[in-house]
Amino acid sequence: MSDPAALLASLHTASAPRLAGDRVIFELSRPDLETDAYTTRLHAVPVSGPATACPRRVSSGQSDRDVAPAGEARALVRAAPRSPAQLWVGLGEAAPRAVTDEPLGILEAVLEASGRSALVVARDPQPGRYGTDPDVPAEAEAPRRITTAQYSANGLGYTLDRPARLLRVPLEDEDALAPAGAIPLPDPVEIIRLTGDVREPRAQHGRVSVLGPAVAPGTTPDLRSAVWIEADGSPVRLDTGSLSVQSHAWLDHDRVLLLAADLGPSGTDFVARVAGLHLHDLRDGTTVRLTPEDRCELGGSLRIVDGAALCLQTHDGAERLVRITLPTTGSQAHVEPLTPTDWVVTGFDADADGRIVVTAATPTSAGDVVRIDAAESGEHVPVPLTALAGAAWSPTHRVTARTDGGDVHGWCAMPDGEGPHPVVLLIHGGPFAQYTAAVLDEVQAHLDAGVAVVWSNPRGSAGRGRDWGLAVRGNFAEPAATDVLAVLDAALEAHPRLDRTRQAVAGGSYGGYLTAMITATHHRFRAAIVERGFLDPIAFAGTSDIGTYFGREYVGEDSAEVARQSPLARAGEVQTPTLVMHSEQDLRCPLEQAQQYYAALLRHGAEAEMVVFPGEDHELSRSGRPRHRAARFEAYLDWWQRHLIPRADASARATERER
Repeated sequence: MSDPAALLASLHTASAPRLAGDRVIFELSRPDLETDAYTTRLHAVPVSGPATACPRRVSSGQSDRDVAPAGEARALVRAAPRSPAQLWVGLGEAAPRAVTDEPLGILEAVLEASGRSALVVARDPQPGRYGTDPDVPAEAEAPRRITTAQYSANGLGYTLDRPARLLRVPLEDEDALAPAGAIPLPDPVEIIRLTGDVREPRAQHGRVSVLGPAVAPGTTPDLRSAVWIEADGSPVRLDTGSLSVQSHAWLDHDRVLLLAADLGPSGTDFVARVAGLHLHDLRDGTTVRLTPEDRCELGGSLRIVDGAALCLQTHDGAERLVRITLPTTGSQAHVEPLTPTDWVVTGFDADADGRIVVTAATPTSAGDVVRIDAAESGEHVPVPLTALAGAAWSPTHRVTARTDGGDVHGWCAMPDGEGPHPVVLLIHGGPFAQYTAAVLDEVQAHLDAGVAVVWSNPRGSAGRGRDWGLAVRGNFAEPAATDVLAVLDAALEAHPRLDRTRQAVAGGSYGGYLTAMITATHHRFRAAIVERGFLDPIAFAGTSDIGTYFGREYVGEDSAEVARQSPLARAGEVQTPTLVMHSEQDLRCPLEQAQQYYAALLRHGAEAEMVVFPGEDHELSRSGRPRHRAARFEAYLDWWQRHLIPRADASARATERER
């Protein structure tokens, strides 16, 4: 059997590139199984190349994140082991030190233009909670009185008693990046207080701004977020109607560009809403959408370079960097892709000289730094600046199937050898999300164990426009199930090395939901894994952090229709041996979803087991403790070993490896 721990140890993530003179500074993160934590450190490579496998490390903390625009990576957000993150300055000096001491740490930071102060986002704990009183442990805190519809968040817990605030932190008078010994620990000066969480601090063109809730928390949910600006020391919200703003950047002192989606008058009409580029003018209060409403799904951070906007676009299995030329009056913006169609861009930067750099995962790399050059032909040429080591990633094959919804796109990857190989159908979460062609640790873990994998983007997924995403609203399973099974069948037809007699299916979140619904209808699979699933819409409404609106928007409120779309209601039809996997602290799909579904499977006589990860939340597969992530792979492969892979096959592979 493969070694999941070795696979995880070989992973890395490159992100947050920043042009700094003749260098690119970027963040490099790796899981460390020995400490059961992640290291994130700043590294630098020459912007002129050539590609290097060993970029120079320029920070040495356990977890370091860049604070732009520091210029020489001497201001950053650093989290020491078992301590919350704080703002540090004086990096490269003999005695760098923290200049904040927030009890719950800081989340984001940016230097103001003068360099003499920083804007930081920090959670403001209610007195007597979260360790602010050493004599009051968590279990002895005062009871919470809940009066709002939304009061918790996966990965955090209760939110209203520790909202995120924007603070201004003065540095020292002469040079914010002088040796840190000259910088006193200041008392942060609060400039904006909001009822709910804030994020994305900006200091541009004389404006200080931040994203925050469009309305105060109430008894009905509202998902909209808005731009708040500092005006004479007080917060003022820009009126952008029913838009929910994801990112923003100031075009000048009076105009702000917004990446935003229209959530309708209710503030919860989120299904398949395509975020686009908008222009808001403070002078007359108007907001104009510059990109199409039904396609061109934009996201990520937003930058203005030489009058054009740079951001990311989710597009048919890719996350690509695009440049958006702002339109003249009455016309739409022109969107120009700058990166290949099979990349996942994780960060980017550009400067006034026309230089563009990105960090990206590709079909052959978990993450590298790349310069994007403009050729005379008008094409954009990727020039690698790093060649970071990692696993030997297996090649993927594109698969397309035709269903009543149109062409469905996916991929297939196979282990070495003639086969025939058992095959697992993987299904992504969301549903308004997507798989990509970039390397995926889950795929490689299966391949290392001798199991082929098929994955795809069925109806309901992102990347194909609003109509594609809306196709599962009110019919949450059937269109997507038809599509993923069609791609599986197309892969089986195209690749004789796949074993038609040994098939399995697995998925997480929405993928867990769809796996459970498929096994209630189709009995072709030898085994299934249902992970962190949306399994009981009725209980979900009262227990999930998104329960007040998610199920209502996707499966409706009619009791018969909810039952028709409920895996729990259909558990008695499952004949497939099923492993139910969940995390103890999951607030998105709470643990009771798994417990109820597992109990129902047993009650109806199905073969089932349950694996529960302590201390983890909905993000286990992406950012859980490294040892738990390895244990998750081991649980997957053990289940396949018992139900999908004949032990003789496993013994033969082990013997071959020993040779």
